[in-house]
Amino acid sequence: MMIEVPDDSDGGLILAAEECPADKFEQLHAFSTYDDVIIRKLSAHGPVLIRGGRGSGKSALLIEAHRRMRSAGSIFSVYMSLRYLPLLQSDGAEYIEHFCGLLSKEISRELEKQGIAAEFSLADDEVALQIALVKLSQGLDKRIVLLFDDAAHIGREKPLEVFFDLFRTLSSSVTSCKASIYPGVTKFGVRFDVFNDSTVLDISRSSVSSARSYFLEVLKIRYPKLASRAVFSDRLVPEQFANLLGRAVVGNMRAFILACNRFDEHERISIPDVNTCFLDMATDYYWPLMEEVAPKLGVYEPLVEPANRMFEAIIEHVCRPLKSGSRTIAQDRVTVHGRIVSSYSKMFEILEYLGFVSKIQASRGMKSGGRGPVYSINLCSLLEQIPTKRLTIEMIEEWVEAKPDLAEIHSESNTFGGISVPLLPEENSLGILEKPVDVLAKSKVYPYGLTADKISRLKAAGVCTVQELANTSDADLLKIDMVGEVAVKRMKAVTLQAIWM
Repeated sequence: MMIEVPDDSDGGLILAAEECPADKFEQLHAFSTYDDVIIRKLSAHGPVLIRGGRGSGKSALLIEAHRRMRSAGSIFSVYMSLRYLPLLQSDGAEYIEHFCGLLSKEISRELEKQGIAAEFSLADDEVALQIALVKLSQGLDKRIVLLFDDAAHIGREKPLEVFFDLFRTLSSSVTSCKASIYPGVTKFGVRFDVFNDSTVLDISRSSVSSARSYFLEVLKIRYPKLASRAVFSDRLVPEQFANLLGRAVVGNMRAFILACNRFDEHERISIPDVNTCFLDMATDYYWPLMEEVAPKLGVYEPLVEPANRMFEAIIEHVCRPLKSGSRTIAQDRVTVHGRIVSSYSKMFEILEYLGFVSKIQASRGMKSGGRGPVYSINLCSLLEQIPTKRLTIEMIEEWVEAKPDLAEIHSESNTFGGISVPLLPEENSLGILEKPVDVLAKSKVYPYGLTADKISRLKAAGVCTVQELANTSDADLLKIDMVGEVAVKRMKAVTLQAIWM
């Protein structure tokens, strides 16, 4: 479980786990018993994919597995983030050459960090890399585990086929490959069978009713004050509060942490305070996600606007019984007929990746006939569209307990009437790379964005686009007048947020 906290040296900058300094990782992260099970599977033999949406904690789990294996000493593990722009912009043989070179260098660095007197030759193709890994395993007399982070980028699926081919090729009796992927990854290539060639671990925690202690355990570790009964009004208790927040953000850890941060200064917490938090999260967190993600979806960028409309249609559908008076509490989960999901598959994947919805069941029989997956809806956006916009104890109890009554969107439903799937280009670069650095200004989209002063200094130095900023070294950025190490750290962090998923 990822615990992100403000970095005091940078005015509250919250970094993703893969950007967290190694000497602060243990201080800023903690893991539950649920997470320990996943970490053990990442350390065990055999290929593993961990699947989860943005901010679900995939990177933190990979890094912690690497830390524990390094500490135990019986396995030689290597953690490698694939946040490398040339990988995003290449395919085929060029991708393989970049990948093999990067992994070779990372293995050499890891050997040096651990003080192991062994050399690893630079490989430029998968055959040379495979041979070198076997020799290293024999020389160390240890099994090797390779942990690949950020392997998947929804906006550029084509190179993923090459990655998963490499993933399968490198997996052997002495080398185990592990990687993080998103719910929207679909192109695994012709040689890679996702379920036969790997074990897939879904790390979604949206169903709080089946893991009642998980989010309370997070509170006790990260927010001990919020785990105390004394801080809550008579109608709220810590476990209920923790599970409500966890359910509200459909189990997404980054959103859960951001929601908890809103209560840091509260001496006492009541239902109206939670109500305010949900409505603010809908405005300040969820809707800006659409704007942030759109320019980095590549060929799928045209799907953002219809995905937005589709989500609004889902909310309207589940709220309709409230307006007619047939229900007093909005249904927070919906079964969507499989035929409809197939028609809008990539848009559902985008919504799931962003945490607007979470698939909690792959297939369920419908009262109206047929079958379809069940999605839970984030409660922040749901509450925003409820006519009263008022959270009640009855709503809390029904939503947290996951009462069995589900809304349905059946095969003949007109819920998505008028929402068509636009034609997509065969190939398209990521739009964010071509945008001016002005888009990285501090805003709801980039809460830790750049000031107007820093943007003007970048442009004066000839760094005018996001891609140019991504390709500029730290040393060159430090040459810009009035740009110090803290500013460079912020520039690089917001650039990574802008480009990567």
